Amino acid sequence: MQSNIENILLSSKIFNHKTPILIACSGGRDSMALLFAMIHCKFKNIEVAHCNFNLRGKESDEEEQFVKNYCGQHQIPFHSASFQTEDYAKSHHISIEMAARQLRYDFFEKIRKEKKLHLIAVAHHQDDQLETILLNLLQGTGIHGLKGMQEKNDKIIRPLLKTSRSVINQYIQDNKIPYHDDSSNETDDYKRNFIRNQISPLFKNINTNYLQEISDFSQRMVESEILYSQQIEKIKTKILKPWKEGHELHFHYLLYHPACNTLFHELLTPFGLSKKQIEELILTVQGNKKQNASGQQFFSKNYRFILDKKKFYILPNDTLLASLLSFDKLPRNIIFNEYKISVRQVPIQKLSIKKSERYAYFDAAKIDLPLLITYPQVGDYFYPFGMGKPVHPKKPGKKKLSKYFKDTTIPVAVRERTPILKSGNKIIWVVGHRMDDRFKITDTTQEAVVMCIKAK
Repeated sequence: MQSNIENILLSSKIFNHKTPILIACSGGRDSMALLFAMIHCKFKNIEVAHCNFNLRGKESDEEEQFVKNYCGQHQIPFHSASFQTEDYAKSHHISIEMAARQLRYDFFEKIRKEKKLHLIAVAHHQDDQLETILLNLLQGTGIHGLKGMQEKNDKIIRPLLKTSRSVINQYIQDNKIPYHDDSSNETDDYKRNFIRNQISPLFKNINTNYLQEISDFSQRMVESEILYSQQIEKIKTKILKPWKEGHELHFHYLLYHPACNTLFHELLTPFGLSKKQIEELILTVQGNKKQNASGQQFFSKNYRFILDKKKFYILPNDTLLASLLSFDKLPRNIIFNEYKISVRQVPIQKLSIKKSERYAYFDAAKIDLPLLITYPQVGDYFYPFGMGKPVHPKKPGKKKLSKYFKDTTIPVAVRERTPILKSGNKIIWVVGHRMDDRFKITDTTQEAVVMCIKAK
């Protein structure tokens, strides 16, 4: 007579007898029950992977040999890896639990690809689901964490997820399945163990059917997350726009939304900001008008966030940009990162001036080579065309480039990506904004140089 566990395997809609599956087997009760059931149900296309984390000395080695021998007896391909888990955890500044998780799943995926297997089966069950949801709740992971583990997550499958530990123990007893007990499971040194040994048993005093209730709750959270994600995507489409290699986030809308904090977390967490950083960022944007915090920056591992008045720019840290181009003669085109600028020289009689920031017009005789294009540098200054001194309106006023940017309220992220065109060491054009008065066309101009931004 088939057990409940075997019925679950045979009725699965995720895999069948022909599916190539890698079974993760530690040698403990749960994974040995899964392996035994797969063998007993005559799943032929299976292989086994075992991780030795070297955390329990001789016991870890004995477990590895035990699983290897068991696979040999049943002619199942066996793969193992030995890890110095404590060293890995220290070097990556993470917990032992997190280190072991990263190492094992990286190893499983490596074997799956090498052996061209379709899925990786792990033996998580209902009790593990409870522990996972409680851990996620305590770590503040929100609705994503409250749904817990899923029966299928990409290549990972959990065939026993709707089965309890007590059912698995009974299956082991009925079939006399050999296994190795992990002595570390009896200690409360790890968070998951503490929940398993100290907290989970208390739930039975409240509701004897608590595991099924948790399983049902997980499914409701899965469906709730679908509705939740749909609403997040609608808002995201409205306020998160592509900009250069990154994005610009128009946060002003969020400040008046009743779910302000949640929306900030959902939109920024994918960019690697921590919970604490997001909270600091929210406080900063909320006080932006009073404190004039425009230009302030926040950094995650891969991105930086530059604050403006009603939005901030999100740019990759590893963006590679040309920082300087030099031309010994007047080029036909200047291609500088995302900018493409056409250049032509025409007799003054044929000049037709268009009033657009995309165009700039210079007296050819005043331009000295080399012609340089670069980004703003500390100490840069120019004489903005059309911005004379208050006392002498017709006389151009010298102005630091940084002061010009500030006075014209150009966002910091835009400033640092605005090309500066120079003749020798003199600025002739803040590209797309304003040219220098010293290079303007006058009554004595014979030849004009016309530049036009074709792309940016």
